[in-house]
Amino acid sequence: MNREEILEKSKQENQGKDIADLEVSKSSMQFGWLVAVCLLAVVSVVEALVYDRLNNGIFFAVMAGCAVIFISKYRKLHKRHELIISIIYTFSAVAFLIAWILQLVK
Repeated sequence: MNREEILEKSKQENQGKDIADLEVSKSSMQFGWLVAVCLLAVVSVVEALVYDRLNNGIFFAVMAGCAVIFISKYRKLHKRHELIISIIYTFSAVAFLIAWILQLVK
């Protein structure tokens, strides 16, 4: 296989997208997710200090996001531990959703 054939095969596998662009997009999304989770943690701590309660809606959002990540990883990789972690995050998300709804109803 020559260089052009390898590049063409790589483009077909990556649906015509540039590998460098895919890597930059991936790392940007990971950094954005990290910043969002850190900001949600700050908001949660401030709200706990000011209002003397936890905001279960924030925890629900974070757990639901983590659940989606691990469900997607399991669907692509079919690794058992990804499935187990996704189930744990899903149950956590549902628990925080219920707690948040109960908090709103109070």
